[in-house]
Amino acid sequence: MSTHFQSNTPIKRPQLLKVPEVAQLLNVKPRTIYEMVAQHRIPYRKPPGTNILRFDLDEIMAWTRGENNK
Repeated sequence: MSTHFQSNTPIKRPQLLKVPEVAQLLNVKPRTIYEMVAQHRIPYRKPPGTNILRFDLDEIMAWTRGENNK
């Protein structure tokens, strides 16, 4: 027996940014972004077992508005 799910609503995938892109968006140097990550002052994602940093655009925009400080 198989179950099929159908939805007309597309799944929204987060737009993930890299350090240089976030730095440009916030008008700071990439080093500042790394410092903010180290101090847990900015929302970020780091896949387990990697040193890769990614930033969800929606989370960053909410953070800049003070809606979701991490």
